[in-house]
Amino acid sequence: MELTYEKAMQELQTITQDLQEGKIGIDELAAQLQRAAELIRFCREKLRNVEKEIEGLFEE
Repeated sequence: MELTYEKAMQELQTITQDLQEGKIGIDELAAQLQRAAELIRFCREKLRNVEKEIEGLFEE
């Protein structure tokens, strides 16, 4: 399954909600936070790439 921006954001929202509701135990906390960090990096890179593409469209 290819990760998309939308899927990454959805997974981040799920992790955040699970953290807020106390659904993530201490045993899996580090793994979930590491996954969240990976997803954030992915989303930031995706946004940077889209921004560069858009800027390229309007350059002369």
